[in-house]
Amino acid sequence: MAWHPDHMHQLDDKLLLTVFDAVDTGLIVLDGSMRVVAWNAWFASASGVSCQEATGRQLDELFPGAVSPRLKSAITDTLEAGSSRLLTHSLHPFLLPLQTRSGKQLIHNVSVRPLGTPPDLRCLVQIVDVTVAVQREQVLRERQNARYDAVVNSAPDAILTLDAQGVIQLANPAAAREFGYALRELIGLEMTALLNVPEAWNVLWTSVLAGNVMHRPLQVTAKRRDGSISFMEVSAARWQSDTRVFVTAILRDVNERRAAEEALRHLNQTLEERVEERTQELLRAEEQLRQAQKMEAVGQLTGGIAHDFNNLLAGIVGSLDLMQTRIAQGRTEHVGRYAKAAMNSAQRAAALTHRLLAFARRQPLDPKPVNANQLIASMEDLLRRTIGPLHALEIVNAGGLWTTLCDPNQLESAILNLAINARDAMPDGGKLTIETANASLDDAYAAAHLDVAPGQYVAICITDTGTGMPPDLIERVFEPFFTTKPIGQGTGLGLSMVYGFAKQSEGHVKIYSEEGQGTTIRIYLPRHRGAAQEEPSPASHAEVPRAEAGETVLVVEDEPVIRNLIVEVLQDLGYRALEAPDGPAGLKILQSRQHIDLLVTDVGLPGINGRQLADAARETRPHLKVLFITGYAENATLANGFLNPGMEMITKPFAVEALANRIRNIIQGTR
Repeated sequence: MAWHPDHMHQLDDKLLLTVFDAVDTGLIVLDGSMRVVAWNAWFASASGVSCQEATGRQLDELFPGAVSPRLKSAITDTLEAGSSRLLTHSLHPFLLPLQTRSGKQLIHNVSVRPLGTPPDLRCLVQIVDVTVAVQREQVLRERQNARYDAVVNSAPDAILTLDAQGVIQLANPAAAREFGYALRELIGLEMTALLNVPEAWNVLWTSVLAGNVMHRPLQVTAKRRDGSISFMEVSAARWQSDTRVFVTAILRDVNERRAAEEALRHLNQTLEERVEERTQELLRAEEQLRQAQKMEAVGQLTGGIAHDFNNLLAGIVGSLDLMQTRIAQGRTEHVGRYAKAAMNSAQRAAALTHRLLAFARRQPLDPKPVNANQLIASMEDLLRRTIGPLHALEIVNAGGLWTTLCDPNQLESAILNLAINARDAMPDGGKLTIETANASLDDAYAAAHLDVAPGQYVAICITDTGTGMPPDLIERVFEPFFTTKPIGQGTGLGLSMVYGFAKQSEGHVKIYSEEGQGTTIRIYLPRHRGAAQEEPSPASHAEVPRAEAGETVLVVEDEPVIRNLIVEVLQDLGYRALEAPDGPAGLKILQSRQHIDLLVTDVGLPGINGRQLADAARETRPHLKVLFITGYAENATLANGFLNPGMEMITKPFAVEALANRIRNIIQGTR
């Protein structure tokens, strides 16, 4: 209804009054001075003041001190600016002191809007009763709260509701039990008072208040009222009611889980200790087994070596004894034969020693460029005599065979050893085939075989048609001291010597065998990019050249017999011979002013070894020539890695003629 100022006096009109009073909301009309012009029957009932009593008076006069400032401000804005306003009970619960018909407080919303136009602008205040709706909402909320409280109170985890300052507003019974407080005592406490180390919680609190969502719980250390410590996982979420911000935190006791995890860690640790202890026991048992096997192998070795050396010593001692007897009798016609027999036994003993050194990879090698075809061809007669007439020999030489770098004497010994083994594997006769070939071992082959470098090799294959071997024997044939022959008939060093020689020459050995199908052993020696050398034929004693005038040789040897022998040979050939029993004594002579053309020294000397002696001597005599004598080269795996220019090596035992020729060649520089 539109009201015009000129018609306000017409409110007593019967129809208009009927409509005005029949509206089911409160209506108040105020003039520009905020005085009541009229209000309807509904408002008269709710306020307890009749329209006649109210007319012409202001609201503050009618309800002293009970009119909301918000309502007065809204009426002023409407009368001055013509604006409208809605005031709700939820934001402004005390607008006017009104009551329901039953006498209870009336919950209402108020709308304020302009009525008419300036300068006669008035204000219409409309009051809407929302008591029933609010009560219904309260009932629903109470039911929801009851369900929420039931869940929270029965929850096994501690649940706390905090305000924006971190002060506890609500707590459930589980929280009281967990922290050791009564429920009423928890209310008003700050959360940090319940934590032993609050720093982690403070970081979480700042993040949650900022609206961030937790993706995983945070572990904190809680402090109970009695001072005991409890480990808990906390999850927190922010929520808002009206204008207030709250955070609900759920704390779960993880003490049992931590104890279980700790027990599991302890179990794992003790398990690792038990496994380590068991592993050590197994290692000790394996070591004891290896020691037992070693002692068994040593027993087998000593049996074979003792048998072989007793035979050789019998030949040497017996021949020397007969020589002494015949010389004492003045009968010298057979002395040469006895000396030859003793020398033969001594050479066989030297060969046995070299087998031991080859097995240990301690033999001093003298590698040279070798053509395997030529070397095998030079051995053909020896091989045929060795295997005997029952066995056929076939040699297959590869065309364009590469040169290899190895000790030719040791290669001959290896081939001869394999030929003898092949002969023994064919007791009823058979065929022995020796074949050469160029071979390339790729990365895949090298990866599948220990200590094999990929590259180009010269392969020497020795194949027999004998009895062959089962797989369990194939795995052991290169083991130290292993032999299938009875004690006294073999030391088990033949194949070990071949293996040691190949590995010491930076090569490889492979065996292929089947029972009843024969055996093939393939030696791989690294390719050498250079021409093979012709080995000079050994000269006889009569061909040994004598010394030239003034040539001086220093002999350093700790074994008196060997030192005296070398000195006597040098003196017989016309050399001036100096001698020293050890390295320091030899170095003293070398540091003197004496003229010396050649140093002959043992490698293994007391004090300082032969190589150290030579190096020290060359500091003052840079062009000094050196001949090393050795039977066991501890520091020399290959001669070309041990020897510098102007240095050579001869191996014990050696023939006197070989020593004399080597000395002459070194001094003359013809080697």
